[in-house]
Amino acid sequence: MNKNIRLLIVFSLAACVLHGALLFSPFTNYLFTSVVKVILFASFPLIYFRLVLREKFTSYIFIKGNARNIKLAFALGAAVFLFIWGVFWVIRAHIDNQLVVSALEANSITQSNFVFVFLYIVVINATLEQVFFRGFIFQTMDRMGRPGLAHCYSSVLFSLYHIPILFGAVTWEIMLLCTVGLIVAGLIFNLLAVKCKNLLGSIVVHVSANLALNLIVVYHLVVYGYGF
Repeated sequence: MNKNIRLLIVFSLAACVLHGALLFSPFTNYLFTSVVKVILFASFPLIYFRLVLREKFTSYIFIKGNARNIKLAFALGAAVFLFIWGVFWVIRAHIDNQLVVSALEANSITQSNFVFVFLYIVVINATLEQVFFRGFIFQTMDRMGRPGLAHCYSSVLFSLYHIPILFGAVTWEIMLLCTVGLIVAGLIFNLLAVKCKNLLGSIVVHVSANLALNLIVVYHLVVYGYGF
């Protein structure tokens, strides 16, 4: 493993660990943690490319794509949306509804800011994570001639990064299911980035998944009438 790849692992791990630590700190206001996340996930790749590779980061993510495959990504996004809702409908009896609400409250998500949070997660957060995990980690490692490591590391880190976010919101059984599912999702996102030759395909599918998950949260709040 060459020096550039080792430094890439250090930079990407540092960004994820710092974000995870913040979620367990007293500073859990959602707007604050979101701003810090944007700063971490934007600055660490830019610093890495500037100091280590001495290249423009944008050259790794803005590539002319394959229009036909991007159309397929939209179809896959619709399928993912339906799949997530199907799984939810099957396991909904095993979800602790109060845990969902408690997790919202712990992250300072209220009725007054829920619309902002909903839109942020669906659009901005999905794009930010794809640029970080697919553009920064996966595509960089792949171009360095380590496609196997790129697929494994980016997808596993993508899954582990979500553990602090999910912690306390779901049971351990659901957490394990989500961890495995997120690794598979990371691999699918990687394949989409390769197939579409840019990040648009993976962003479309990620937006679809986040939309489904956020609507599940809305379902809980409406059906169970929580005034969080």
